[in-house]
Amino acid sequence: MNWDTIKQYLEYFRTDQVMQQLQDWNISDLSTNPWFLGGFAVIILFAYLMGWKATAGFISGIGGFVLVVSLALGRGTGVEGIASGGLWIIVGGGAVVVFLFIYLLFIKSE
Repeated sequence: MNWDTIKQYLEYFRTDQVMQQLQDWNISDLSTNPWFLGGFAVIILFAYLMGWKATAGFISGIGGFVLVVSLALGRGTGVEGIASGGLWIIVGGGAVVVFLFIYLLFIKSE
């Protein structure tokens, strides 16, 4: 493995390519997909009822992050996303998800 191979691999992590890949995967449709939302709710509820509170908190954090990214991509990326509120969704939703994740994983599980 030489330096050119490493640089070529790191090109996949450029912001424009990551955003393009997320749009190609139709991530913005997840916030309106009832199967996705219901599936995450069932998995979280099952984990919580089984007593796996740390696992339920972790899954809630991941699901919340995916939902926030989905909502932000639905508003658009770039300047049009900022004008339509996508920036506030990612900042506010991210803060709520991080708070919920910390609360469920560290505070509530004790």
